Amino acid sequence: MNSRLTPAEQFPADLLVLDDTEIQVLHSRIQRQLDHEYACALEADPETEFRHAELIEEFDRRDAQPSTRRPALHLMAEL
Repeated sequence: MNSRLTPAEQFPADLLVLDDTEIQVLHSRIQRQLDHEYACALEADPETEFRHAELIEEFDRRDAQPSTRRPALHLMAEL
């Protein structure tokens, strides 16, 4: 398994269909690719930068939505 997602590899067309864990894993792989590109080429590939920006927008969109889940600390207090 490659821990990076290169610009040549497929990227989901619709991030809305991914759950939070899948988004986080995808972000991790893109971040590792950015680190690799900066270390090897001293600059990022435009496709990798675009993908990273899309993921950040998706995180921001999800963070702005009212949560249907309560924080775990509230659940612990009820026990």
